[in-house]
Amino acid sequence: MSSFKPKRVSGADLAAQLSPATASLPASVPMAPPPVAPAPVAARPPKKVQINFQASEAFAELVAIEAEKVGSTRRFFARLLRQAGYEVPEADVNPPDTRRRRSSGLME
Repeated sequence: MSSFKPKRVSGADLAAQLSPATASLPASVPMAPPPVAPAPVAARPPKKVQINFQASEAFAELVAIEAEKVGSTRRFFARLLRQAGYEVPEADVNPPDTRRRRSSGLME
């Protein structure tokens, strides 16, 4: 009694043998739509870290006054460093305004 040994067929040979019989059948996997250009993603600002240092009351007052003129302490120091010739990220020179807004509370 001899044992049955199936003939090994490569994937390419099998596909070639089956393709005439399956040519009229719909695809088993939906055809992917043509790739669409991805929408431009808004660049995320760089990660922020806290900076603390001690200073005299007079210096702290001066920093507070000058920072108020330009909108924030971060913006004040970033502009000083950029004017001194350092490469400062735009996110520090013009940071987004993250202050909370309150409605006036008046009902119309």
